[in-house]
Amino acid sequence: MSDYAHLKTPGEILRAAAEKETSARDFYAELAARCHVDFVRELLLRLHNEEEKHLDLIRKMLARLGS
Repeated sequence: MSDYAHLKTPGEILRAAAEKETSARDFYAELAARCHVDFVRELLLRLHNEEEKHLDLIRKMLARLGS
């Protein structure tokens, strides 16, 4: 059974997704801060920014739900 089977409502699902996006965003930021190769750091920062966009979309959806 999936670790996410207990998520039933749209709000629960979106909050779990937000946690994953936050974790991924922070992961990329931490790696970028430690990376000394410019093109790799730039990629990591782009990935960080993409996760931030995803998180923003999820927050907007949660606001629409009133969650």
